[in-house]
Amino acid sequence: MLESYLITFREGVEIALIVGILLVYLRKIHKTNLESMVFYGLAAAVLVSAAAAVVLEMLAMDFELLEGSLMFIAAVFVTTMIIWMWRTSRHIKKDIEHKIHQIVSEEKTPVGAFIGVFLFTFLMVVREGVETVIFLRAVSSGQGMWGVLVGVVAGVLAAVAFGVLFVKGSVRVDIGKFLKVTAVVLLIFVAQLIVNGIHEFYELGVFPANPDAMAVIGPIVRNNLLFVLAIFSIPAIMFIIPASRRTEIVVTKTNRRWQLATGFFSLIIVFFFGFDYVFANRSSVVVSPAITIRSESGEISIPISNLLDGDLHRYQWISPDTVYIRFFAMRTSPTTFGTAFDACRACYNYGFYYLKDGELICSVCDAPSELSKLAVAAEVDPDQSGSMKGLGCVPLYLPSRISDGRILISTDQLLVNKKYFQTGFDPVVNAPRISAEVRQVH
Repeated sequence: MLESYLITFREGVEIALIVGILLVYLRKIHKTNLESMVFYGLAAAVLVSAAAAVVLEMLAMDFELLEGSLMFIAAVFVTTMIIWMWRTSRHIKKDIEHKIHQIVSEEKTPVGAFIGVFLFTFLMVVREGVETVIFLRAVSSGQGMWGVLVGVVAGVLAAVAFGVLFVKGSVRVDIGKFLKVTAVVLLIFVAQLIVNGIHEFYELGVFPANPDAMAVIGPIVRNNLLFVLAIFSIPAIMFIIPASRRTEIVVTKTNRRWQLATGFFSLIIVFFFGFDYVFANRSSVVVSPAITIRSESGEISIPISNLLDGDLHRYQWISPDTVYIRFFAMRTSPTTFGTAFDACRACYNYGFYYLKDGELICSVCDAPSELSKLAVAAEVDPDQSGSMKGLGCVPLYLPSRISDGRILISTDQLLVNKKYFQTGFDPVVNAPRISAEVRQVH
């Protein structure tokens, strides 16, 4: 919700400034009859932006790869917008007024002036609207719809309130500094988007698996770390970014140096504690041991009575060529049980899954997988068996079935994903803290 609020508010304020400058200037030159065209242009731009949102949502439902691509697209859009903003923020008000003056003075007919103001407003606003839509779609992946919607509505209302006060003259704002400060905040957010996009591409297999990279990228994505840090960095950035020349209070070189030092030092503190909080917490992860289990007649048998506690029970089977293949089994409801490989396509066998707050969490990249998505072994329907399907940071699919009070897993199914355990990784030496001794089950 916080992400969608900040994005909508920031972009909404920029739209409000554009509309406000147009309305104020039209009143200044006594062309109030053209004000309606500003509102019509605004309404048309909002409708086009809404249509773009619908199209993106429909595409995202059909093309999973679009999720990661949108993050990179949004990063490019925002970066180009930031560059443009830094170049024009000082004289954006003059540029808008100059353009409107040209439209009003050069058009020989009232109709031409009406169309000119409408198109200028539409083009200025629709660019911001489409950017906002792409940005929101990129950050909304994996978030609840209602949280995003509440953030958007709150951001729009706050931006509208700002616009009304700005037009009435109740709010005096240093436009140049506002746009620069928020642009820097969004630049930090661009870094978050790029990290998210890389994470998505690792999940989809576009990038080759790299557990070391996922160990760094995963927690940042899981906690939206860079975005949160960007929010807390705003006061520090206010010290660093100077006011525009018109509004700047006379500041001595010594005071300016102190402002810069305070701003940069505050940024260092914010980022240090942010990264320390996220990555230090991961060192406290305790996982259950992998119990070595043997097979008979090509099958592994696990008594259901061992899983009644609802905890995640981790096992490992040693293949004929001495590959330690890890998997887990657990009770998923009063009447169902599930199985899955203790590995994923992104982290291979480096990630030990553990249960936390009803989710399976990878100990390497912190990626959560809902238990509700864990398919179950069912005695009445052997076809509905195993675990999660699909790509990404989810436990690999492991079919299983229930018979005579035992979960049965074919060793042939274990060998299907053997490659994810042929990494040279020593699960005893390198795993997160093991909570008990490794035992053997016959």
